[in-house]
Amino acid sequence: MSSIRLNQVMHFLSFMVVLVITSTVYADVADFEDMNLLPESYWNGSDGPGGFVSGDIRFSNIYNSDWDSWEGFSCSNITDNTTSGLDGQYNAITGAGQAGTASYAVCCVGWTEIPTMTLNTPAVVDGLYVTNSNYAYYSMLNGDMFSKKFGGDSGNDPDFFLLTVTGKDSDGVITGTVDFYLADFRSGNNNDDYILDTWEYVDLSSLGTVKTIEVALSSSDTGDWGMNTPAYFALDSIEYQPVSVYTAPYTEAGINGYINPDDRQPASPDDSGAIINPIFKGWATEAVSCYQAPGVDPQWSDTDKALGPVTGRFDDIFSLGDLSVEQIGEGVLPGQITVTFDEPIRNGKGYDFVIFENGILAELSTGNGSVPNQLMAELAYVEVSSNGQDFARFRGVSLTEEAVGKYGTIDMNKVHNLAGKHPNAYGICTGTPFDLEDIKNDPLVTAGVVDINDILFVRIVDIPGTGDFSDNAAECVNPDTWPDWDNYKNTHPIYDAWLTWGSGGFDLEAVGVLHEQQFSADINLDGIVDEADLELIDSAMGSHFGQSSWMARCDLAEPKDMVVDDADLEVLMEQLHGEEQWRY
Repeated sequence: MSSIRLNQVMHFLSFMVVLVITSTVYADVADFEDMNLLPESYWNGSDGPGGFVSGDIRFSNIYNSDWDSWEGFSCSNITDNTTSGLDGQYNAITGAGQAGTASYAVCCVGWTEIPTMTLNTPAVVDGLYVTNSNYAYYSMLNGDMFSKKFGGDSGNDPDFFLLTVTGKDSDGVITGTVDFYLADFRSGNNNDDYILDTWEYVDLSSLGTVKTIEVALSSSDTGDWGMNTPAYFALDSIEYQPVSVYTAPYTEAGINGYINPDDRQPASPDDSGAIINPIFKGWATEAVSCYQAPGVDPQWSDTDKALGPVTGRFDDIFSLGDLSVEQIGEGVLPGQITVTFDEPIRNGKGYDFVIFENGILAELSTGNGSVPNQLMAELAYVEVSSNGQDFARFRGVSLTEEAVGKYGTIDMNKVHNLAGKHPNAYGICTGTPFDLEDIKNDPLVTAGVVDINDILFVRIVDIPGTGDFSDNAAECVNPDTWPDWDNYKNTHPIYDAWLTWGSGGFDLEAVGVLHEQQFSADINLDGIVDEADLELIDSAMGSHFGQSSWMARCDLAEPKDMVVDDADLEVLMEQLHGEEQWRY
């Protein structure tokens, strides 16, 4: 990112100006058209499954064969809207589904269980459409042997028929309630009285993220046995947006570019006495090839700015540029740069090289998508080569669920093996590390074309953050090896801050080569195995990959099993007080 662009962004954040970034949100819908009912029929649970599924929502149902009765939810496509009484219990008063579709659901709030809609995964339910059933509508309109006519003979009785919707999260904790009147005669003006006979939308977004939705009915017409009004209503077109259950397991900190020589702690490049971290033994020395996407300002086109030691300066970058939707559609290639080194990079123990971008760590939450402590990132694929012709790509993972906009931020812990996932701005100077061990099974490596002990070229390829480019998650983790790793069954679209301009896209600041690590238990990479590393492994003890407390560098015992346990602690204790040679 350019200093000009960053100053504009931070000015924007400081004054809390809210940009509205338009996007189209596609909600899922349970509309009951997938029930495949015969014409003019209904399903009431008489075949005994205890419920049915439409979309990704299960609707509860209880059927009593002794009484030929049911409660919970049924499904219908009956068009008759004139039949009254119990014979009209499966009929929506509209005579059709919402928007004229065929099918809809009918709910009966009985005595046995609370009618419940259960989502397959937690979601924000935007809303649903409701109307009255024939049974309830005509009972309120005319009265019957059990129920009064709403409004009474004078029309002045303040009657009502109320639907209450309750949301609950995955732990069964109530997230909120929403009330909606299916009939309302409480106004002092009788002209305002109504019994609903159309499909009306009920906004449920205030419930937040829910796993289940429960419904209840109440009425002004009650007796010794409870509510007299028939406890029925019809519903259709439940709109919901599944919320990602992706964990954020990639918790490793970036490699510090600068340290305080007195205590070896991370330092800002601007701190007096700060030195370049001695963990680095070399830096990229030449840009052998490059290509910028159209539109990059000339001031960000000097490849020399991507060479040599990291500086932490905003303007010390080479920009790969960003692509628009139109350019992507036309097949324009993303920007890329290939750098080389005086000495080859070897596959040592742990991380082998580090790439620095100039991402910003957000401090404020604003309407533009910025979230505190998340990264305004520009990501890139990373490839390596021994001969400058054949490149093996690191398999990256991006679990960001949706587009974030121009100034949006991402959770760094949901990104793996993509350059640009660590901040390098405003006094924080960290880079994203890469371990050549991660590509040992790449076909080019196993064929001997790429030698991971003789890497002379690193290529960085920009990823426009539109979601048109994908990660390699399905190649990284076997989803069948643990129940909550289902998100690795497929690849995912990659999102980052987009569309950017000027120095748009990935901005390369430096590529550093690390000294080979001798002590794997130096988890925090300060050059010594000590109490600080013990604290880290203790914090991750008992965790496995996929959990928020997981830390890959704590998985020390060979072969690695993606679990932090006593075997890993034993390795640390064996290496305790070991010091790396580069500390001297």
